Order: sequence, then C-alpha cells, then structure tokens
Amino acid sequence: MTAVLDLRAVALAAAARGWPVFPLRPGGKTPAIKRWPQLASTDDDRIHRWWNTNPRYNIAIATGPAGLHVIDLDASHMRPPATDFSEALARLTAVLASPIPATLTIATPAGWHLYYRAPEQPQLRCTIARIGHGIDSRGHGGYIVAPGSATPHGDYTIIDNRPVADLPDILIDRLTPPPPPAVPAVDWTSSTVARPDSYLAAILTSEADRVAHARLHLRNHSLFRAALVLGRLVAADEINEHHARIILTTAAQAHIGVEGFTAAEADRTISNGFRYSRARPRHLHR
Repeated sequence: MTAVLDLRAVALAAAARGWPVFPLRPGGKTPAIKRWPQLASTDDDRIHRWWNTNPRYNIAIATGPAGLHVIDLDASHMRPPATDFSEALARLTAVLASPIPATLTIATPAGWHLYYRAPEQPQLRCTIARIGHGIDSRGHGGYIVAPGSATPHGDYTIIDNRPVADLPDILIDRLTPPPPPAVPAVDWTSSTVARPDSYLAAILTSEADRVAHARLHLRNHSLFRAALVLGRLVAADEINEHHARIILTTAAQAHIGVEGFTAAEADRTISNGFRYSRARPRHLHR
C-alpha cells in the first residue's frame, strides 16, 4: 500500500515544483487521459482526483510547461551500446566536444534522463537522435515519465538528486532547429495553372506556408492536409498535378532531414493526398 500512496505523493511533489503532471496507464508510459497537453496540471485537487480514480497510475511531467528540457540517453541505441551511465555521459560530452553541468538525473529502464532548465527562447521541442545515436530530448510538445513510476521493464529512479541546472549553451545550439527556408515565390500565371488568379494564388500560398512552417509533430499531417486541398483543385482542373506537386515538394523541403523526415516520405504523403481527393473535385466559383 505504501508504494501505491507514493505515486500520488510523487505527483504532488512534482507539482509543488511547478511541474505540470498527468497520469499514465498503470505500469505503462502512455497517457491515461485524453488531451494531456491541455490538462497537465499543478493543481492538487485535480491530481488527487486522478489518483483517486486509480492509485496505481504512473506519473508524467509535461516538459514544456514545466520549463524543462530533458536529455534522454538510451544506452541500447548508442553505437556501440553504452554499458553504464559514465560511458553514456562520456559519449554525450564527446559528441558535444564539451563538458556539461551535472544535474538532476533519473535512471530509466532504457538509460538515463538528465533534467535541465529550458531557456524561455528559443522554445525547444522534442528531438530524436539530433545530437547523436541514442541521444534524444524532451521539450515542448512532449513529456517524460517521472521517477517513482514503474514498468515491467524496470523503474524510474533518482540517482543524482542535485538541483536542476540550466541547459548549457552548447546543448541549446545543438537542439535549436535551423530556420525553415523561405518558400520560393511561384509564378502563378505559369501555363501550368489552368485558371490563374489571385484567389487561387492565395489558396496555394496559404497551403505551402502551412506546410513549410508546420511544427515537428504536425508536419506530416499538415503536408497530407495540403495535398488534399491541392488534390481537389487538380481534380477540378484548376491546377495541374505536376505544378501542385512542385508547390508541396518545395514547401516540404523545410523538413527534409529533420528528425528522420525524408524526401521519399514527403512524396508518399503528397501522393496519398492526391489519391484520396480525386473523387472530390473543388471548382472555384469566382
């Protein structure tokens, strides 16, 4: 019974530090509630209600609202795999060519979490292997499993309980994505556009801009949605497919090579959008 009560206590303790929490499924790492980005909370009453529902809920911390950026060292995904924390940390500092400050550190079933205080700007999002193999991070848009949580593969345990350090500049630099390239101006009067005018140009520009500036976790959805919009115009002969594909491919270039997103994946998403929209032509009523 003590272990059960500890989960609630740990959630409340994290909230007391200003870290919004929410419940994960018992023994797991997936959210037990919908809309966790909006509902993660530091409110004691809400936390009590959640853990009254199921005292065995694991605990998640919403990293962005908590002002945290957490470096996730996954030993098995390093090349070669790291055998212990000292080796994993040495790999990180070698990749950075710089030491990093010691901070609150959690042992996880797969490796270790290093908690850092995130800068207000830039807002750093989650990354996968941007720094190196087996070195991920959790920031805005993500969450981490809090210490005290347990899974069939192991527990989350504090191994260094020192204060949370500021994220060092070297990591801020490595975790900041490059600005997306500007979407090149397109000649909307090109012969490839069946009925060129400002209304059509506005639609194409809006969809291209939405894709180019999509957030990391929404980029594929944004590209697919834009392909549906342009695909319906293709089906209505408002624009030819070749030109529509050029517009979307150009906009998607902002994401190629970022967190494993490939040109082939972008092309596949565009093709799927065009295919689904063929039966739903959109004629522009001017």
